[in-house]
Amino acid sequence: MPQTNPFLVQDFIKESINRHQLIDNMRYIRQGKIQFTTKDPIWAVQPLSLTKFMDIDVSTDVIWENISARFLVTHIPTTTPLEELAKEIKDKNDCLVVELRRFVKLNSSKVISPVLITILGTTVPETIKLWFIRQRIQPFVDRPR
Repeated sequence: MPQTNPFLVQDFIKESINRHQLIDNMRYIRQGKIQFTTKDPIWAVQPLSLTKFMDIDVSTDVIWENISARFLVTHIPTTTPLEELAKEIKDKNDCLVVELRRFVKLNSSKVISPVLITILGTTVPETIKLWFIRQRIQPFVDRPR
C-alpha cells in the first residue's frame, strides 16, 4: 500500500470502523503495510472484515501481542472438532477463543492430543471446564526460533 496522507487514512478509518478513538498509534512499516496499535481487543478484530482500504484491495491480519493468553490443555480426543471445542470453552468458561491448534503428527494413530488455546485477555485460568470436567492447564510460552 503506498504511503498516503495520514488525514485521509484517519477519515477512512473513522467511516469504516467503530471505536476508532481507541487507536493508540498508526505507522507505515515495510512492504507497504500499515500497522495500527490498540489495547482494545474488540477494535483489533474489526479491521479483519476490510477487503478494500481507500479503494485498494487489502488483506488484514491481527498480531495478538499483550492482549491474549495461551495455554495447553492435554488429553483432548482427536475426534473432537476444534470448532466444537472452541464453543465448549466459550460457553462454560466465559472465554473468547481466538485460535486453537492441535499437536498431532500427520498419519498419527493417537487417540488424544494436546491443544494450544489462545484466548483474549492476559489472565490464564488455573483450570478450564470441558464437558463437566475441570481440567488443569499448562501455561504456554512461545519461544521464537
